[in-house]
Formats: sequence, structure tokens, C-alpha cells
Amino acid sequence: MIFANSFFCKGAIGRMIYGLISDIHGNLEALTAVLEELEKRKVDEILCLGDVIGYGPDPEECLELVKSRAKVVLAGNHDYASLGLLDVSYFNPYAKRAVDWTASQLSEKARKYLQNRPLKIDFDNFTIVHATPENPAAWEYILSIEDAAENFPYFKGQACFIGHSHVPVIIAQEEDGKVLVRRVKELAFQEHERYIINVGSVGQPRDLDPRAAFGIYDSRENKYQLIRIAYDIQKTQKKILDRGLPAFLAERLSVGQ
Repeated sequence: MIFANSFFCKGAIGRMIYGLISDIHGNLEALTAVLEELEKRKVDEILCLGDVIGYGPDPEECLELVKSRAKVVLAGNHDYASLGLLDVSYFNPYAKRAVDWTASQLSEKARKYLQNRPLKIDFDNFTIVHATPENPAAWEYILSIEDAAENFPYFKGQACFIGHSHVPVIIAQEEDGKVLVRRVKELAFQEHERYIINVGSVGQPRDLDPRAAFGIYDSRENKYQLIRIAYDIQKTQKKILDRGLPAFLAERLSVGQ
């Protein structure tokens, strides 16, 4: 059971196929393409790992669509920033401008919804969190083997699915404690291994692949797959410019960085 007002919740949903989406960042075209693909693949539930808004031109529209389709929606740092709940002094100038603009676009209904999003949820065999399981509210990044090694003790199941960095990656901890990157797009979980898996970004990929990224986790077969799908980038770019957002936020979408 999910308690919307709790930042730390436990959930128990039966074994099924999950669509894992994160870092949509107000990109309606990317989100729509991903949701259509998830429908084709007949996933049972969609779990959103946060940052529905920020950077992109359609924050309210993306939030409404995610609310209608996702079983669970976590909070991300840009969601908090747009509510004035996060110090943005460390944000770059483009991100700050986008935060200010996004905040001006949100309805009161949207604000109340985002304020009540949890930061981390534990399911039977996996955890979801936007940033890190160790300290979700610190908005730190898992960018290295060392970062991952520090975080494995902070979730109980076999896998922790994250977003935040916009770079998809699978990091495994072997039975002897050794931590290493699994350079694969499909993974069958091994009995004596644990995993931290970044599902990538729907709306602003940063791994030099401009296609929208998302994950599918089959908890029945204990398998994970990273999916990439093209979307109408030019349409999103035009919206960004038309709304007066920084041109850099449009340009970066073409190159995935």
C-alpha cells in the first residue's frame, strides 16, 4: 500500500512486468512516444522515478499524463526545485531559468500533487528512488563504482532502480562484494548478485544517444531490459524556443547530452 504523504513508503505489488520511466523533464513528445511503446509491450504497471518537470516546455501536460498512467510517481530534485523546496544555487544558469519558468506554469493542483510525492519506495524484491537509496533527499549522484558500492547497503531487495544522472547503466555487486559495470542492455538477474540500475532519461538523455530511454523489469522472470525509442525532437525544440527558454536546452536534445 502506498501512502502518498510519506517520503519513505513500502509497497507490495505482485510479480509482474513494470515499465520504469524517469527524468521526463516536461518533454511531452518523448513521454508520449514512450507511453505508446510501453502499451505495445503490454507492461502491467508503470513506475515513474521522478523529475517529471523542469527544463522542458510542457510541465503541466506531462504531469497530468504521468498521473493518469503511472501506478507510482516519485519526486525528483527538479520537481522540488520548481516548488521552491530546494536550494538551486548550485544549478547551472540554464537550469535555474527553466526552474523559474516551470514554477510560473504550475497550477495549484499540480503543486499539491508534487508536494506529496514520496522519495523512495521498497517493493518485495526491489527499490525505486530518484537519486540514491542512501540519502534520497540529498540528491547525490551515483556516477562511479565507488558511489555504487556505498549505496548497496541501503536497499534490501535484489535491485534498486534510479534516475537522476540521465545516463543508463547497470552496476552489479557480485557475491564476494566486488562491484562492476555490466555493459549490457538486457540482463537476467543472477541469484547471488545485486544491482543498481539507472533507467536513463525519457526527456533529456545525456549519453550521446538522443532517443528517449526507459526500462522494463519483468519480476516474474527476473529480467531487465533498456529500451530506446525515437521521438519528434524538432517539435519539442520549437516549443522550447517559442516559450522563451534557453536555446541550449533545445540544442542539447539533438545530440543527447
